[in-house]
Amino acid sequence: MKLWLKQYKADDMHRITKIGLFDWRFRPNKHHPEKPRRRPNLKNWETLIDSSFSISIYFFEVDKDTLHVFESSGFSLAGQSIAKEFILTDNQFEEKRILLKYIS
Repeated sequence: MKLWLKQYKADDMHRITKIGLFDWRFRPNKHHPEKPRRRPNLKNWETLIDSSFSISIYFFEVDKDTLHVFESSGFSLAGQSIAKEFILTDNQFEEKRILLKYIS
């Protein structure tokens, strides 16, 4: 997680308001029963800065080489959330795919 922060958020570390962990919660999907809906379940976090505009980052380590990162930014009732999958190769994280993206 520290390596990912150094690689992707080194310039924005002072703006991050929350940092923590999450896991996935799966729910049934009416339209595609074979593909359940995926929602992040925020578990443990630490508030770094109190601000009206928040930038929150949560991590889920799938295995030793795969990291899911859930980022949420914006005001309390308006913002953007995105979850991405990263693979560790030669001590560098490489973005593989977007797992979830929505605007609230």
